Amino acid sequence: MKNVEHTVNRKKRGKKKWMALAMMFVLMVFAACDQPEDSASMEGAAGMEGSVEVSVAAAQPVGTDVEYTYAECEEMAVYYSNGKADGLEKEVLAVEVMTPEEVLKSLSRHNIVSIDTKVLGFGETDGQGRKLLALDLSKAFGEYVKTMGESGEKVVMAALTNTFLENYGADGLLLTVEGEILETRHGSYGEELTFWQPDTGASDR
Repeated sequence: MKNVEHTVNRKKRGKKKWMALAMMFVLMVFAACDQPEDSASMEGAAGMEGSVEVSVAAAQPVGTDVEYTYAECEEMAVYYSNGKADGLEKEVLAVEVMTPEEVLKSLSRHNIVSIDTKVLGFGETDGQGRKLLALDLSKAFGEYVKTMGESGEKVVMAALTNTFLENYGADGLLLTVEGEILETRHGSYGEELTFWQPDTGASDR
């Protein structure tokens, strides 16, 4: 019986040793497999650090002298009603580009034209040696002017005329609304409009 027990115990010890050896082998395999990944990841991290350093270095300015380009602003003269609504006042604004749309926008801030007034056509026309402007406005302007009394209408027409003539260096303005002559209860504007003051209605030149 003792020999049999001794044999069984030897077999059990042998199995334990083989299991221990197998576990060690497995652990060694895992350790060997993990090591290249760690080193590769560290190399990748080092590579990333290197690329960051390069990009930062490339972003540094080459010199200290930097040239900037600025838009050249133009001066825009805008005429509007004075406090008594019997004459005109004037302000000068800085604008990047002089356009008829920009002129109307500035006039609308002083209630010389309605905010929904649009430019339908604008340009120079034959004035037989004189510079004439042809301005065609939308229907909204005609409706706006027709709601005014005589003095208010004169102020609006004077401010509109003077603003366009001064800004474009013109001698006269031919105004139409939807391609038609503007007619109100107080006047008809089919003829050339020149620089004038609303209190007298006379041309200054």
